[in-house]
Amino acid sequence: MPFFSRVNTSPKTASVLFLLLLSHVAMGQRPMWIATWTASPEAADADPDDALLNLNDQTVRERVRVTLGGRQIRIRLSNECSSAPVLVGRVSVGTARSPAGVVSGSPRRVTFGKKDTILIPPGAPALSDPVDLPVTDGSEIAISLYFPKRVTSVTGHSLALRRAVISKHGDQTQDIAIEGGKESDGSVFLSEVLVPAKRKGV
Repeated sequence: MPFFSRVNTSPKTASVLFLLLLSHVAMGQRPMWIATWTASPEAADADPDDALLNLNDQTVRERVRVTLGGRQIRIRLSNECSSAPVLVGRVSVGTARSPAGVVSGSPRRVTFGKKDTILIPPGAPALSDPVDLPVTDGSEIAISLYFPKRVTSVTGHSLALRRAVISKHGDQTQDIAIEGGKESDGSVFLSEVLVPAKRKGV
């Protein structure tokens, strides 16, 4: 006897079954995310002469070179080695043109739970929502982080192999270039860039 002939197929039951089926299909279509760039978080010692470790109402623009491309990206921030919460006022990502610049028209707003601002507790990471910025294998992107308040404890990476640029003041996450900023060999609060895993045969 067919299965559906043995169950109550009233309109209400049929609607519930249909919604459950849609939910199951939607879950099966959610992409798996893999790291295409990563850095090991580490605690940064205080240094009054390093602009990257004395942020206050400033924007930091950091460059990374991804290994694998994808149609979207996600950004993972890390406050895991810090002793205090950090407030990130706004984040953007775009195609890198130079240490201080991005390609015109490329900057995209990065959100966390659909919000621009995120307060990351000490010892915690934060994963962004997906960003519609297609990237190709081996391409360079720039992530800009705005810190509206003084940062008292830094999780970073001392040898980023790409110069970070620190603005004089203000939110410059959407600016094509950060003019007159200081540079650093390190990076702060950025630990991973992720792309959707490609399905077999795609």
